[in-house]
Formats: sequence, structure tokens, C-alpha cells
Amino acid sequence: MLLHGYGGSPYEMEYLGGHLSAQGWAVDRPTLPGHGTTVEDFGRTRFTDWSEAVIHRYDRLCDRYERVFVAGLSMGGSLGLWLARQRALPGLVTVAAPVYVYRFFPYETPDWRLPFVPVLRRVRPVWRTGSPCSESREIAPWRGYEGVQMLDPLHSLLQGLRELRSGLAEVSSPLLVLHAPGDRTAPVGNAWEIMGAVGSAVRRMELLPIRERVTGHHLLTTHRETRERVADAVSSFFQELI
Repeated sequence: MLLHGYGGSPYEMEYLGGHLSAQGWAVDRPTLPGHGTTVEDFGRTRFTDWSEAVIHRYDRLCDRYERVFVAGLSMGGSLGLWLARQRALPGLVTVAAPVYVYRFFPYETPDWRLPFVPVLRRVRPVWRTGSPCSESREIAPWRGYEGVQMLDPLHSLLQGLRELRSGLAEVSSPLLVLHAPGDRTAPVGNAWEIMGAVGSAVRRMELLPIRERVTGHHLLTTHRETRERVADAVSSFFQELI
């Protein structure tokens, strides 16, 4: 089961899914609630909708298959960790997954406004945003909601990550953490925190440096410098666990 990120789509997991399919894996790339339809639908969904949908989807797949492995990009990886608190996964890979988006000690944030989201969402719940340049999209393709940020779903994500972060010790599944050192969306400190907090007996981390300076170094499953490395790392890790 391959999980896409916040505001994104299963397209983010297309390359990885194709790689796994070619090796004989049955691949499921669900669309999370509120995604793949309209921004208005997205604005009505919350972290509980996404996490409950993932648990339900996983249970349905377990009815069909003996073992179901999970990999997720960004929030998809966070949801994988959330799922691993509820179910004994045979294997989990997080790719650029956050358990926090900003923190004060030490100070890290991709946007200084993030700590004020709980207040801003009551004043201005919809923010217009820019779109990445065409060169960035060519290097790291992406499909999803652009040009607008809905603060209610974002607020729920921040709350969900806070709860997830406090319960990481409950994760005991074999775990591989993949992250780019220069990630501008989910700081690399997330990878170190996940590794230090989970209860998994089998846990590995691999940092994937990126040379170009155009993108945010976050979309590792589609980025032309990292997508093959991610696919190889995921398939090798899962294969070891069979």
C-alpha cells in the first residue's frame, strides 16, 4: 500500500508502484479523502478522515493478502506511522515524512506563519499561494492542489502530527526512513526524531542528498535524482522482510 502526501495524489507513488509491480508485488495506491476532487472537498476533510481511511484500507487489503507492506511519501509516511501504532505492519517505509512541520527548540520552520495557523484559520481560512516554476516541476513532477492553502485541513494536520509524535514509541514495525538532508518542507530533523523515538527492533535510515538547488528537495518519489534510489531502497527492504 503506497500512500501519497498532503494535497497530492497517487501520482506521487506512480514510479515506485511501477517498480514494485515489475518485481511481482501487488500494488495499491489509494486516493485519500478530499484528494483528487475539488479544493472545496479537501477543505472539508481532516486528519481523522485520512487516518481512518488508511486503517480501513489496510484492513481490507489484509482480507485479501497474507501480508501488507506500507510505504508513504510526506504525510503518507506520517499516516504509515499512525497505522503502525494501530496494526503490526510487516514492514514500513517513510519517505520525507514529518512528525512535526515546525519546532521551536531548536528552531526549524519552512514558513514563519505555521505557528499562527490556529489563529489565522479563523481570520482567513483560505490563502492564495504561488506555484513552483516550470523547471522545478520538470525536475520533481507533482499533481495535486496548487495555488491555494486551506488552513482548516492544515491545522488538523499539525494537530495529528503532534499526537503522532507523542506516540512514536508505540511503533514496533520494521522501519526504513528515507529523507533528503536539504528538505525544505519536512526538515531532516524529522528523520532523526523518528529513528530515535520508535520502538522498532529493525530500523534503518538512509539520507538521499540532492545536488540541484531549484526544488524543495521533498518529492523524493518523483525527483529525477532520487526516484530510482527510493524505488531500489523500498523494494530491497521489503524483499528482506519476506
